[in-house]
Amino acid sequence: MNNIIHNSMHTLTRHFVILTALALVVLASSCSLPKRTIYFRDNEPTDTAVLITKIPPYIQSVIAPDDILAFKISSISDFTVKDPVSIFNDGGIEYPLTASKGGGSGGGSGSGGGSNLKGYLVDPDGYVDFPVIGKLKVAGLTLRNVKDILSEKLRMNYVKDPVVEIRILNYKVTVMGEVKYPGVVIAPNHRMNVLEALAAADDITLQGRKDNVMVIRENHGRREFARINLNSRNAFANPYFYLKQNDIVYVEAARVARQQAQNDVVQFYLPALAEIFTSVIGVFAFTQLTK
Repeated sequence: MNNIIHNSMHTLTRHFVILTALALVVLASSCSLPKRTIYFRDNEPTDTAVLITKIPPYIQSVIAPDDILAFKISSISDFTVKDPVSIFNDGGIEYPLTASKGGGSGGGSGSGGGSNLKGYLVDPDGYVDFPVIGKLKVAGLTLRNVKDILSEKLRMNYVKDPVVEIRILNYKVTVMGEVKYPGVVIAPNHRMNVLEALAAADDITLQGRKDNVMVIRENHGRREFARINLNSRNAFANPYFYLKQNDIVYVEAARVARQQAQNDVVQFYLPALAEIFTSVIGVFAFTQLTK
């Protein structure tokens, strides 16, 4: 009888050790999940070190087919002749533009819903059909290049001392995945980084991973996939931290790992608990019978 009790206690002890070890594994994995949801986690409160990274120089946007350009022409002639440049400003087609539902600014990027703005669509061959002047080749040029060309044409034939302003109306990035408001974010200043895009989408949700944000970019006929770890301050030095037009930002869900941990509990720990519970009941019943 003593041997039976001893064997039962030995079995109970063995299962308890196994359960403890498995519980420690689950605890370690579950503790790692919240760490993935913290921005710049490597910057501890006691860390007095200053990390300095160079900010890349501003690169002017290059116009491409399917861009929508807004032109505004003004001139000193406005003070002497009634509406001398109105013919150049009245053209264009109203295009419905949508932005992130979150209404965030994203570096002045969000508009909080749809809006209709007048612009000229760059055709597949890279031209816009501008009033009076006719077709202008704009694809492959920067906004400054187009300003200079258009100003010269207007000065030579139509307007005195013209001032030309140009904007790309549909300069946008797309934010997908575990953010509060996935969708398109408009950047009227033609410049945006990953943090601004995420802020415009009302930030990453608690289920999203900040340590593995993907940027998808089409570049000269190639599709590039880059990952940024926003848990680290080194994210600012990542060459994909500053976004380009039509980039896609994708936030992976951390709950995939959490679901796996839950599956492990169901698959391994519950049977072990059942065995331990059965053993305890057996030992207890046996001791009661031997009294």
